[in-house]
Amino acid sequence: MKIDGTIANNLKLAIASAQRLRGHPVYPDTIAFWRELLHEGRRARGNAAGAELAELDVLIESLEHELAERPAPKA
Repeated sequence: MKIDGTIANNLKLAIASAQRLRGHPVYPDTIAFWRELLHEGRRARGNAAGAELAELDVLIESLEHELAERPAPKA
């Protein structure tokens, strides 16, 4: 996965997109990207400490919440 910028910034952008798109259909590729981003965020936690770790925890939890609120994609 290629990410431009920081993991934290990408998580913030994904959360903003997910919030903006609540109630609207989202491409399966976008959902897949958001899930991969969560995985990368969890990996980044291993190298983070202090405020950075706390920020990643909050962002990961927020994106997980946004994804959990989405209905399952239709086949």
